[in-house]
Amino acid sequence: MKEMQFPGHLLREEREARGLRLDEVRRHIHVPEACLAAFEEGRLSDLPVKAYAVGFLQSYCRFLELDHEPFTAQYHACHVRLSRGGRAFPRISRGPAAPARPAPRWVSEVVTWGTVCAVLVLGWFAYSIVVKPMAETWRGRAEAGTVEITPPSHFDEDR
Repeated sequence: MKEMQFPGHLLREEREARGLRLDEVRRHIHVPEACLAAFEEGRLSDLPVKAYAVGFLQSYCRFLELDHEPFTAQYHACHVRLSRGGRAFPRISRGPAAPARPAPRWVSEVVTWGTVCAVLVLGWFAYSIVVKPMAETWRGRAEAGTVEITPPSHFDEDR
């Protein structure tokens, strides 16, 4: 099967028989107009990935009140043909992956000691900003037993 054997002309004929334009169909089913035109013209290589294309095709067929099964079956057959031919869906071959080199031992030690130093600095910072000022405020308070009370003058016995 070739790419042009997709029965997109049937979709176009049904749409035109209903007196609809592509932009009207696009507004109703929310499928890009370029995809609708690609279906009608049989340009399957211009469609997005297979999952989207099949969903778009089913929506279009339901909107036109057509059975979507023959259209999706033909799309799958054409899609398989395209992928085997290698024209529309080229396969990218990659060379063997390079083995990952482990990092030298000193790198892990630097990371470990850096983490320890960072924790110590953060601990000292938290102590000097949060804990130490609270301790100093307790020293500045007067204790209840140290307040001197002067006796009132009417209790003075020397008079």
